[in-house]
Amino acid sequence: MTADFAPFVSGTLPELLRRLARHLPEHEALVCPAFTRGGTELRLSFAALDARVDAIARGLIAAGVQPGQHVALWAATLPDWVALEFALARIGAVLVTVNTALKRAELAYLLAQSRAVAVIHTTRTGSNEASAELDALLAAEDPAVAGLKLRIWLASGPDDEPPLGVLPGGGRGALLDLEQLVARGSEPEARAALDAELARREAAVHPEDIVNIQYTSGTTGFPKGVMLRHRNVLHSGFCLGRQLETTPADRIAVMVPLFHCFGCVVCVLGAFQFGATLCLLPGFEPGAALRLIEEERCTLLHGVPTMFGAMLAHPDCGRRDTSSLRAGLAAGAPCPPALMTAIVERLGCRGMAVTYGLTEASPGVSGSSPQAPLAQRTDTIGAALPDVELRIVDPVSLRDLPPDQPGELLVRGPNVMAGYHDDPQATARAITPDGWLRTGDQCVRDADGLLRVSGRIKDIIIRGGENLAPAEIEAALREHPDVLDAAVFGVPDPRFGEEVAVAVILRDGFELDPAALAGHLKPRLAAFKIPKLWHRVSAFPLTGSGKVQKYRLREIYGARDAVTPDPAR
Repeated sequence: MTADFAPFVSGTLPELLRRLARHLPEHEALVCPAFTRGGTELRLSFAALDARVDAIARGLIAAGVQPGQHVALWAATLPDWVALEFALARIGAVLVTVNTALKRAELAYLLAQSRAVAVIHTTRTGSNEASAELDALLAAEDPAVAGLKLRIWLASGPDDEPPLGVLPGGGRGALLDLEQLVARGSEPEARAALDAELARREAAVHPEDIVNIQYTSGTTGFPKGVMLRHRNVLHSGFCLGRQLETTPADRIAVMVPLFHCFGCVVCVLGAFQFGATLCLLPGFEPGAALRLIEEERCTLLHGVPTMFGAMLAHPDCGRRDTSSLRAGLAAGAPCPPALMTAIVERLGCRGMAVTYGLTEASPGVSGSSPQAPLAQRTDTIGAALPDVELRIVDPVSLRDLPPDQPGELLVRGPNVMAGYHDDPQATARAITPDGWLRTGDQCVRDADGLLRVSGRIKDIIIRGGENLAPAEIEAALREHPDVLDAAVFGVPDPRFGEEVAVAVILRDGFELDPAALAGHLKPRLAAFKIPKLWHRVSAFPLTGSGKVQKYRLREIYGARDAVTPDPAR
């Protein structure tokens, strides 16, 4: 291992992996412990990963995938997921990442909207029967899959049996598994021509090319396809990896899904740009995550707050040795002070930092240093990442606002997306003519340049002419010892236009007492901010990346009877 390995700052994904294979050929790139793979571990060096990527790339060329075409990947976190990310980039194709939680109608929309020519999938994706869902779409001759020319099955373990499958007009059994694809690209009579074509395509890949289409998580409506360039994702990976002072000695516990930017950009590229090792979990489970850290001596740990909370609540927390952890990133939602303190003290991850981003910014926008005071890592989302410009503006006039005044956060820099796929109107609404991305987040920036998120512009509740930020109310509720989490949303009201509603998750054994919770809020919030309608829930409707779907809460609870505090405010 080369301790002074120089990080890869810019270029393309193919260049990144080629460089790793040259400079760190025997260093571990990917690790899947035996307990995650039915008793058979897998360890791939950068040289071995590079060779696997070449083999898959030749197979994709032999199967007819062309530069610029879109290929959907619907699979859990597996070593070949990472190999496919680089193989598609190497031949100039575009990876379309698919949320493993999607149902049939959502999948149909995504395949149609992305104009995917191929889909690569496992037998199951989480609780979904992926093969059966695709069979049903294809057998019904759904127009959404009319453009599919190729279907590839990806084994999720040594004992996984390939399913029967169908392709348009192909009938039963017309399914190609990944090893058959690799074999096609390795046939002796075609190998020389395929190698030459691969070299030609790889040389033609440019940093400005679209390499990935990520579908937004759909917190406020139907997902849009975010088109990301090589330079977009490499910028985020580099900045966030450098933020944690990543080196080849680091081993990252990957417990977030690879289909999300947090996985395939922050984890994968944030590690590989510094020569670090990825330790993979096929899906998040708190006990397995703790075991992974212990067995692989992981040094970096990335996740969303709900994951850290689940790990801390697991019986193995304190029994498993997590002393190897030195730093990590918490993102996707606010990390309450008590949770951050527990991560630092009970997991021993003293350098746990926070980062803020969105898919349209590929995703990195800001972050805190692992060495920053703990209060700064809980109260703020840090400062702008290198080369990223930020503005806080009035959301209507786009006029710049002074420090400490809340407004919409605008972002400009090498991280900003190319636009939304096949949606120029949405792109024009999201990106100003001079290149500023409208995040839709309401933020405050202090005199030191540190940011605080105070809510979503689209989530803002307008009650009787007052603009209310749900995030402020949620943060105050989370301070109550009986409240595990809260999600505040607006519902129609004939008198005020909108009324404040909240769904709360309480500790086991505690009953919903709106009067007591409202009493907790009264010293903390103005009276008009205190929720009128209260719902106890066991869980929130979430996107695949763990974000609360506020529009679903409005749909589910907006017309239902709710408990109101007594006396009402």
